[in-house]
Amino acid sequence: MAYLNVAAVGAAAQSAVFAKFGQTQLQWMVICNMYGKFCNQVGEGITVALLVCIIMVVQSCISAFGVFRLYGGNKSKNFGW
Repeated sequence: MAYLNVAAVGAAAQSAVFAKFGQTQLQWMVICNMYGKFCNQVGEGITVALLVCIIMVVQSCISAFGVFRLYGGNKSKNFGW
């Protein structure tokens, strides 16, 4: 879920860059000149979402480390004898 969230934020950030700077080859005009307040709110939302994604990835890494520490390959070789 963390990586899916990172991909979604990346796609939203790409759309926000197109809205901010436009794309002349595709004839997309700059939208943020007309809707400045909306673009600022979108930028703030993407920033917060990116921060949350980074926290989710770190939390997933910590969780995976805990699982692999408990159920690692070294403990199953001895069978507790």
